[in-house]
Amino acid sequence: YDGDGHRDLYINNFGANVLYHNNGDGTFSNLTAAAGVGNGKRVGAGTSFFDADRDGDLDLYVSNYIQFDFTKHTTRRRNGFTTYASPLDFPPDPDSLFRNNGDGTFTDISKESGVGKPAGYGMGLVCSDYDNDGDVDLLVGNDTGANFLFVNDGTGHFSEDGLLAGFAYDGAGGIQGTMGVECEDVDADGWFDVHVTSYQSEIATLYHNVRGSFEDVTSQSGVGQGTLVPVTWGNVLADFDNDGDRDLFIACGHIYDNVDKFDSEGAYATRNLLFENQGGGRFVNVSDQAGPGLQSAFSSRGAAVDDLDNDGDLDIVVLNSRGRPTILRNECTGGHHWLSLRLHGKPPNRDAVGARIVVTTNQRQYGEKRNGRGYQSYFGDRLHFGLKDQQRVESVEVLWPELRNKPRQIQLLRDVPVDRVFDVQQ
Repeated sequence: YDGDGHRDLYINNFGANVLYHNNGDGTFSNLTAAAGVGNGKRVGAGTSFFDADRDGDLDLYVSNYIQFDFTKHTTRRRNGFTTYASPLDFPPDPDSLFRNNGDGTFTDISKESGVGKPAGYGMGLVCSDYDNDGDVDLLVGNDTGANFLFVNDGTGHFSEDGLLAGFAYDGAGGIQGTMGVECEDVDADGWFDVHVTSYQSEIATLYHNVRGSFEDVTSQSGVGQGTLVPVTWGNVLADFDNDGDRDLFIACGHIYDNVDKFDSEGAYATRNLLFENQGGGRFVNVSDQAGPGLQSAFSSRGAAVDDLDNDGDLDIVVLNSRGRPTILRNECTGGHHWLSLRLHGKPPNRDAVGARIVVTTNQRQYGEKRNGRGYQSYFGDRLHFGLKDQQRVESVEVLWPELRNKPRQIQLLRDVPVDRVFDVQQ
């Protein structure tokens, strides 16, 4: 966050959040109070650094969940069994936006920026230039409430346009208990589509981005299969088989560890799901054929991807409730080519958050450098593109993060070698 070249760590909590500053020697210092990002005694959920006002440094967004204290604690019972309360038993809490002052400190601008006015049960979020206008917008999933789409006017001021854009509710007009929010171009049309996970008896939803408006394509795309019964959480759109399009992984698991006692269909531990993109944003559920890692049942929550063993395909790390994390090693044997890009921006945005990528072979693929995403997760610093049988990359176009009152810097690389990690310096 301070542009010193060392990656720092921000953690959400029930209570004050924590900012750990990387000292560059393998140690961290708690600079939460000094930086001004403690976020009070709130229930923090999704977090992400991004450049809200295009001034070159990274601001901080925190989605907040409920206004909770133990003096007003509510319990529920189902068929005589005690269960956790619903978020509807508590008031929702507006989200927080902290502006980076450029000196290691932040200022809370939630109200004046527009994100602190509506209150929702904030969960997962993703920061993305969904409307292709050069600034970064915010897509926030709310549990048991309309989802938020905060549209950036280019100066760090936002209007909530979820209803107008078709993101607030699903295609039937229903409210979902949204958990995770993920964003990628699943049909190679140059516009980032959005996937959200949800609560039991609700189908996880895919929204097709139609030039800045969203259309619920869950049914025709096939991604809803198998998502009605489990609670779905972390979601990842990534090319797991290196065939040139984005597949979908969903982490599943119930919140009630005694759900089997009062719900004949519910199960605390549930198998996770994998969908293969067959091209053009059409998916098929391949969980049963995806190997032993997808056959075990856990109560999973967050999910993140990276090429952990540097063998050219993306592995998955899954956080499980009341258990150890799961590492799913990708053993894809298709022999497809790939390219991984690591962007090095100019300080203070050394991670090049907000940059866009266009990879051209016999087709075009689009990517965007993001920070937090999915369900309270972070995916690492490499952008991975499967190339199928293509043995050369015609070009890689890097659109570096746009700065206010300056022309956007565009860098074009030609004849890029395949099957390697390629570092790109701004």
